Amino acid sequence: MTTTEIYGPLTAYAKECVHFAVQHWRANLLCFPYLCVKTACRRAHACSADPNICMSRLGPLVSEDVRRGVDALVWGHVDGFTYDQVRARMPFEVGAFEEWNAKIRQSIRESAVLARPRAKKTSPAPSNS
Repeated sequence: MTTTEIYGPLTAYAKECVHFAVQHWRANLLCFPYLCVKTACRRAHACSADPNICMSRLGPLVSEDVRRGVDALVWGHVDGFTYDQVRARMPFEVGAFEEWNAKIRQSIRESAVLARPRAKKTSPAPSNS
């Protein structure tokens, strides 16, 4: 049974909400919050703004195979498939996604090692007046 059979046809607003949710999910799966120019996204490790902006800005950096792998995972989940079932159906694309994800995670680990420690706040020295 499809959602249309259960709930009837979607309104324009409902379609927009579904599109926004899927784009948000795709942006998070592609690790875009770690690459985003917005500090809020990087700190939260999640897309905190309009994911359509992230997808248009950062999407071209991702290969077509990785995007297809993410789409397969998203729609596979919506259709009730497990990760392993989707991977079995589209091994190359999901493998490309896993490789992309591993590269981003490795980059995060390497940059964390290079991050400067924050300077400790000290109280002002007492004046000898």
